[in-house]
Formats: sequence, C-alpha cells, structure tokens
Amino acid sequence: MVNVCLIGCGGVGKRHLEAMLKVKNDINIEVVEPNIENTPTTLVGQNINYFSKIEDVSNNIDICLIATTANVRKKVILELISKKNVKFIILEKVVFQNEKDFDEIIKLFEEKNIKSWVNCHLRAQPIYKELKTQSIISYDTTMTYEYSDDFTLSSSAIHILDLFSYLCDDYDLEIQDIVTDTELKSSRHSGCVDFNGYMKVKSTNGYELVVKKRDAHFGEHLTIYHNDLTVRSSEGDDPDNRIGFVQDKKIPYVWQSSLTNSYIDDIIEKSDCNLSTLENSAKLHKIMLKSFRNLLKEKYNREVVDCPIT
Repeated sequence: MVNVCLIGCGGVGKRHLEAMLKVKNDINIEVVEPNIENTPTTLVGQNINYFSKIEDVSNNIDICLIATTANVRKKVILELISKKNVKFIILEKVVFQNEKDFDEIIKLFEEKNIKSWVNCHLRAQPIYKELKTQSIISYDTTMTYEYSDDFTLSSSAIHILDLFSYLCDDYDLEIQDIVTDTELKSSRHSGCVDFNGYMKVKSTNGYELVVKKRDAHFGEHLTIYHNDLTVRSSEGDDPDNRIGFVQDKKIPYVWQSSLTNSYIDDIIEKSDCNLSTLENSAKLHKIMLKSFRNLLKEKYNREVVDCPIT
C-alpha cells in the first residue's frame, strides 16, 4: 500500500483530494488540515484518515502534496521533513514568497534525497500537449495569453510562465515589462494581495509572450503567431462545460480533480511525473518574484522582502 499525504485541504486541496480517489494504484490517504472541521465528509472511497497535526500521520510517506498558502509552506516543509520520512513531494504554487527559501529547501531535498515538483498544471493539460506536438512553434514565435475575470496576474502568472517555458523549452526567461492595470486588492488569503495587468516575456531562444486581460468573465485564450500562420487555443468560455480548442480540434479541459491522480499514478509507476521539478520551477519563480517585488516597491514606496502573493 502506497502512503499518500495531503497537507492543506482548502479550496485547491479539496480538488486534489477528489483526484486522489481516482488513483488507479492502491493507496492509503492521510489528510492534514488544522481546521479539521472544514474537511469534506462526503468523500468516500479508498482509505482516508484526517488529522490536525503533521506529527500524527504515518512515519513513512511515499508521496506528499503540500497545498498550503505560500507564506507558511517553508515552515510546513521543515516540520514534515524533521518528523517524517518522505520520498516524493508535490508543491502547490506560488511555492515561496522569496528566493532564498527556494535555495534552502532545494538543498534540503537534495540532502534528504527527496524528489519534488510544482503543480503548474497547464503543461499537463491535453490542450497544450496537443499544441506542442504541432510544428508551428519555432524561433521568432510570438504568443499572446489573454485572461478573463476569474484570473489574477499576481496569483496565476507562474502558471503562464511555466506554460510558456514548456512550449518553448526554455526556463531562462526575462520579464521585459510588467504593468498593473488595477489597484492592489486584499486577497482572500490573509496578508496577501491580488492585482491584474500586462506582462511581456522573452525567452533566450527567441520566443515572445504577451499576457493581457480580455473582456470576458471566464476562460483563457492563447494565440500563437509565426510568419503568416496564426493558431489559437482556448481553455473554454463555459465554466460548466469547459471544452478547449486547438484550431478547430475540440479538446476537453481537465479539472484539477481529475488531474492530480495522473501525477500520483505516474510517480508510483515511474518515479516521475510531467510537472516541472522544483529546481526548474525555482528559476521561473525567481524571475517573477523579482519583477513583482520591483512593482510592489513602486506601489508601497518601500522595499519588499517577502512578496505577498500565493
């Protein structure tokens, strides 16, 4: 029996838990949630045990998914690693709020021989896998990612950077321009802020990405321009029936509650999955955090050490 542990059972955590019930392999599920009264009671299936403290879960954990907010994630990792034996870890984004935490945790994972990934899930979506198989993406390609009202640049930019990195096979990106088109707003997560805006990104191998808001309540669109060819993919505009398109080909969008199970099965069977490793994701996070911190410095008129996003 494979021991799978979920730490953090809020909005995203619950979607991960739903997916865990769809894992093909035999697993034992342990959930750590301090507000244990908020854990779902309607989920039934494979073994699920709920705890309020890390110390109460099994000593040997095969796969751990940490879905806490960014501001406490380092503390959770340090407690977990000090008390339990863990083989594989999947981290929710935004992973950390400053660069030095990445360096510290990557070093710790190397010392403990722990393999880790970050859940920037767009690269695992069938719509973008299909897009990558097409031969239109090459040097001098420009991409435009248009987002809707259900998206915030502060929280989701790392998803777009990871997708861009996946499509152009390059983790060494440069954010050339970033502008907020809204005032900073308090996030639903305490101590964090949300904002939207425009972002321009360049890869070292000649690709360009523009991220901007579109006038719509739901759904994101990616348009790729290369020479005289234009290809557009859509994540769908209907939240209840989310069907994407690559040109005229319909491709269902896969919700997180039907995606995490594939990560877990792949790790069990291959000791790997198709997410970015923590080492590679750290490169993208550091680029983003530097740009966001400079932006917030202008807004706050002071230095910002921990970027208040999650």
